[in-house]
Amino acid sequence: MKRMKGQVVVLTGAGRGLGRALARLFHEQGACLALGARSTHEIDELAAELGQDAIALQTDVRSMVDCERLVDAAMAEFGQLDVMVNNAGVAIYGPLSGMGQAEVDLMVDTNVKGTMFGTLAAYRVMKERRSGLILNISSIAGKLHLPNEAIYGASKWAVNGFSGALRLEAMAHRVRVTTVCPGGINTPFWREQEFLPFPEHLDPAEDFLDPEALARLIVELSLAPPEMVVPEVTILPMLR
Repeated sequence: MKRMKGQVVVLTGAGRGLGRALARLFHEQGACLALGARSTHEIDELAAELGQDAIALQTDVRSMVDCERLVDAAMAEFGQLDVMVNNAGVAIYGPLSGMGQAEVDLMVDTNVKGTMFGTLAAYRVMKERRSGLILNISSIAGKLHLPNEAIYGASKWAVNGFSGALRLEAMAHRVRVTTVCPGGINTPFWREQEFLPFPEHLDPAEDFLDPEALARLIVELSLAPPEMVVPEVTILPMLR
């Protein structure tokens, strides 16, 4: 049984990693999808794989206009919006002394403004309809103080604060807001860091969350009854 048949999901950061896993699982549940990412090749390929129930639109979440275009495209194609997943994010790890304006701007504009812009675009539609779920993918770094993550952690603390305040405001309009704070996820992202050597004692394949398993949990959150609000979920890998 496809439990999301007839529902529409807008997903940012859909081209790879957790976003790609989420797209496939939402599709398996019968949802129609509007996929956004900066890389058109990845989301075009994914939309073709998923078929006629998916559309792809190049989206830079640092632009409010781009986020509005993505939501507008979903509305034009499918006529409604049920779930908004603000998944796009970026991290650069390393000591604060190694960070310049480019690194700060990239993380703050993508993680904080990107979440706000995607939320604003979706919330306007959901508020008018008086239904919908906004899922903001944050990080455990938004709940802890971690070395070499001063800027990244600050951006995720901001996401958590924004999401928590909006949740209280949005309930009056029957719109739900859930913040998801996962630990490390086993994606190629970890091997691409230029500013921080990967800890030798960690093996992402064994020590981090599996993206498909995490995606299943997030999809389950979207299936909660509309009269229930899940404020925040923290997911950590089991330690060896």
